[in-house]
Amino acid sequence: MFSRLCRLLVCVASSVLPLAALAQAWPSQTVKIVVPTPAGSSVDIAARVIGERLTPMLGQPVIVENRPGAGGTIGSDVVAKARDGHTLLMGYNGPLTVAPALYPKLPYDPAKDFVPVILVVTQPNVLAVRSELKVNNIKELVALAKSKPGKLDYASVGNGSLSHLSMEMLKMTTGSFIVHIPFNGGPPAAQALNSGEVHMAFAALSNVQPLLKAGKVKLIAVSNGRRSVAAPDVPTVAEQGFPGFDATTWNGLLMPAGTPKDVVNKINKAVAQILAQPEVQARLLAAGAESAGSTPEQFGALMKSELAAWPAVVKRSGAKLD
Repeated sequence: MFSRLCRLLVCVASSVLPLAALAQAWPSQTVKIVVPTPAGSSVDIAARVIGERLTPMLGQPVIVENRPGAGGTIGSDVVAKARDGHTLLMGYNGPLTVAPALYPKLPYDPAKDFVPVILVVTQPNVLAVRSELKVNNIKELVALAKSKPGKLDYASVGNGSLSHLSMEMLKMTTGSFIVHIPFNGGPPAAQALNSGEVHMAFAALSNVQPLLKAGKVKLIAVSNGRRSVAAPDVPTVAEQGFPGFDATTWNGLLMPAGTPKDVVNKINKAVAQILAQPEVQARLLAAGAESAGSTPEQFGALMKSELAAWPAVVKRSGAKLD
């Protein structure tokens, strides 16, 4: 009896040791951060700022791989199914907390297939309008849209994205009609705004800053519930007579479910140290993002609250994706 018990304990110990060894030795190979948006996007910028500083801290190369498409769900699915123990996702609201309300079926479950690691940045979507458009605030834009129903259009970074739903929320709130033209990511949407193909866009500040400097656009609102440190002079939609309007965008790191907690904590600690660096905060702020930071549990709670809240917004918007 005693010998059988000893053999059982040895078996249990042998099954646990590899997992513990993985956590202690991690990383043992190149670490990959998958970005589910195109190169040059705001999500991509955050990933590269973090990735280049993680390399010396972890002692292994950290590379960024862009896997855009389908509103960020393609890249997110890649990470959900990764089994090498060294693949992370620089995720954002769209594919993680909005997509379940948009798609009848996703290839992954945001609540079950990922382990939140750390909230990296928050950023506003700014409402940028072409400079020649004779509006300087939300009320003037609404008045113009109502006087020319269907004649104004806006770009988004894709169907079901925050830039799409933010504008749809504004349209519902104000009873106005502005035509939606989706693009595959922030840079193409910004280019359409630059060329005059569209009149306006709710976009990440980083994507429209060059247009702002060139005098091609003006900023008339931010989507956040409060003013952004990155654009302190731009009023919120709520300030302009539409209380309760809030559509804050965030980016955060996640790993596939089953990742050892020690690995998660190791990355969380390293990234938190990076986000505390003044030069990193300045670089992110220049790109229109505010450094965040969180515990894995806090990030998980944020995702849980949004997963519960977004379905009602999506239903009101009428947005659905196949």
